[in-house]
Amino acid sequence: MNAGHRPLLATLGVLLSCLLLTGCPDSGVVCGEGLSRCGDTCVDLTSASANCGACGVTCGEGQLCSEGACTCQAGTTACGGACVDTRSSPQHCGGCAGAGGTVCASGQVCEQGACKVSCSAEGFQRCGDSCVNLDTDTSHCGTCGTACGDARSCRGGVCTYDVVATCFNSGQVVGIQSGTDFKGPSVQVASSPQSAARLSDVLLVLDSANKLVQARLGDYGVLPARNDTGRAPNQFIVRDPLIYILNSTDNTIQVLRRDEAAIPGAPPGARFPDGITFSDIGNVPFGANTNPFAMALLREELWITLYGNLMGDPTFGGRVLRVSLANPLRPRVVDTIDLPTGAALKPFPNNTTLPTPAGITAHRDMLYVALNNLNPATYSPGGPGFLARINPANNTVSLIELGADCLNPGSVASVGEQLLVSCSGKANYDANYNLLSVEKTGLVLLDAQDQVVATAPVACAPGASGCAIPAAGRFAVVGQRAYVGDTNGGRIFVHEVVGNTLVERRGLKDTSQPPIAACPASGFSLVSDVVALP
Repeated sequence: MNAGHRPLLATLGVLLSCLLLTGCPDSGVVCGEGLSRCGDTCVDLTSASANCGACGVTCGEGQLCSEGACTCQAGTTACGGACVDTRSSPQHCGGCAGAGGTVCASGQVCEQGACKVSCSAEGFQRCGDSCVNLDTDTSHCGTCGTACGDARSCRGGVCTYDVVATCFNSGQVVGIQSGTDFKGPSVQVASSPQSAARLSDVLLVLDSANKLVQARLGDYGVLPARNDTGRAPNQFIVRDPLIYILNSTDNTIQVLRRDEAAIPGAPPGARFPDGITFSDIGNVPFGANTNPFAMALLREELWITLYGNLMGDPTFGGRVLRVSLANPLRPRVVDTIDLPTGAALKPFPNNTTLPTPAGITAHRDMLYVALNNLNPATYSPGGPGFLARINPANNTVSLIELGADCLNPGSVASVGEQLLVSCSGKANYDANYNLLSVEKTGLVLLDAQDQVVATAPVACAPGASGCAIPAAGRFAVVGQRAYVGDTNGGRIFVHEVVGNTLVERRGLKDTSQPPIAACPASGFSLVSDVVALP
C-alpha cells in the first residue's frame, strides 16, 4: 500500500473487519460489490458471457460480454449475424461470404484466409475444416474445440487473461485482454488480495490475510490448495519450482517449493486440477522494523527494498539488500546498499525526509528504485520524486529526479529501452480523513539515457462531476502499453508509449476512452496490483 495513503489504514481496518464478519445467511447467497446473484452463483453481469447484462443472457459463439452487451471477440468479424474468424472459417474464408470471402469447397480447409487441400503452414493443425495454431487460437486452444470464453487469450495452448488486477477491498481478481482492453468477469478469490502471479495452469494470489491462495488460470475458480504466509505478504516472485514471498510485517523472505509434478499426459489447463502442493522451506529474517517492500531479480540475485517502519523506528529502512540465490533454497544477504539521505533528497521547506524505497526493477543491468521521499512525521511527501540507480558492479548509487509533476513515486518498470514510473502523489484529507485531492499523481517516462522525456498526469477532467479522485499505483506493461491501477477509484488507466511520448488510451481525459472499471465499489476502492501474466 502506498505510504502517501497511510491515513487510509483506519478505513482499511474497518473494511477488513466487515469482510471477516460478513457471512451468508440462510436465505441464500450474498454477493460482493460489483457482483449479482444468478441462481446460487455470484456473477459479474458486465463481463460474464453466460450472464451478459442479465441472468441467463448468453453470448453466442465468437462473442464476449463487454459492459453488459455481447460483442464480437478480438480477431473475429461479424458475418451474417455470427462472429467468425475469417482466417480459419471454411464458410467465410478470407472474409465474409459474398463480401470478398470464399466458401471453401467440400474437402477443403481454410488456412490463413485461403482455401487449401490440407494444412501446410508450420505449427498449424486441422480442426474440422479449419487450420489453426493450437498454441494461440482462441476457438481451439490446446485441443480442437476448446474455446477461450470471455476476454481470454490463448497462449501456449492455455486460455488465460493477459493482465490480472487484484481488488483489495472486494477480495476479487479480474482479467483483462491486452490491446483490446476487454475486461473479464470479476471473481471472488480471497479476503484482500495483494498481488498475483502465474505458475503453469494456476493463478497464485497473495492474500493479506496471510495466505497464498490458488485459482484455475482459465476462470479463476478457487482451488483447494493453499499455504500460510507471514504477516502482510506484499510481493512474490515465481521461479519454478520455488516461490519467494516478501512478508513486510514479519520482516522476512519466505521460500516455498513445489512438491508435485503435473499429471502425466494431461492437456494444458488440466495439469493441476486441485492446485499445486508446496512445502514451506523456511524464512530468512532481515531484522525488526526493516519492512521489506519489493524485490527484483537480476541474474542469480534478488534485490530487496527496505521501506522502514514509519510507525515505529524508520531508521532500519532506506536500504536495498543484495541477496544471493547461489543456494536457491537458502537465500543469503551478501550486501546492504544505503540510499542517499538528507540534503541529497532536496527536502521541501520545513520538512525532513527519508528515502522510503518502494518499487524496484532490473533494467539494462542496473537496478532502479522508486523513492517515496516521505516525511516520517506526516507520512506525506517531504521532497520531490526520485529514482535511485544502483550499479551492481560496484554498488554505487546515483539519483534521478523525476520532475516537478511527480510526488511519491512507487512503481517502476521497463518499456523496452525506456523506463516508466508511476507517482502516487500527495493525498490531502479533511479533519475526518475524507480524501479531498491528490496532487501530482501520474506517470513519468525516461529515455534510454535516463532522462525524463514525458509526464502524464492522472486527473479528473476540469468540471467533471461524479469523478472519483484518482491516484496512480502499481502497473503492468504489455508491449508498449501500461495498465495502471487506481489506488482510490478502483479503475485501470491505459497509457501507450509512442516514441518519447505517453498517449492516454483509457483514462479521464475527454480525448480517451473511459478507464477500465476493474474494482467497482461504492466508495474507496484499491487496485492493489496489476500484473502481466506470462
